[in-house]
Amino acid sequence: MGMRQKSRIKAVEMKYLRRVKGVTRLNKIRNESICQDLEIEPLQDFVERRQLSWWGHLNRMNNERPAKQIWEAKIQKRKKRGRPEQTWNNTITEIIKERGRTWREARDMAVDKRAWTKFVHGGEIQQ
Repeated sequence: MGMRQKSRIKAVEMKYLRRVKGVTRLNKIRNESICQDLEIEPLQDFVERRQLSWWGHLNRMNNERPAKQIWEAKIQKRKKRGRPEQTWNNTITEIIKERGRTWREARDMAVDKRAWTKFVHGGEIQQ
């Protein structure tokens, strides 16, 4: 997901949270303090965590499962002009890089469910 999309999602999220808290932009309350007061995890962090969780699940999945076969299938089609398509795998790769790992390291780590859960949740394991 591009930075522009992330920014727009964050703006909509904060608009909603301000409404929930009953404040306006004129009150000049920082986004961080609103999130802390409401004890809300940023939506982008939640989405990334869920994407990583599913990616790890797919890597551990048996090769005969239809979901894994579809994920690993390479569709032969003609490349379109312009910017290359942003795929789900590209998005996951970016998230993994932001967390300081390579794709190969992450794939190896995903085999161990406990280690992967710890990586996905940033050191804390939630049950």
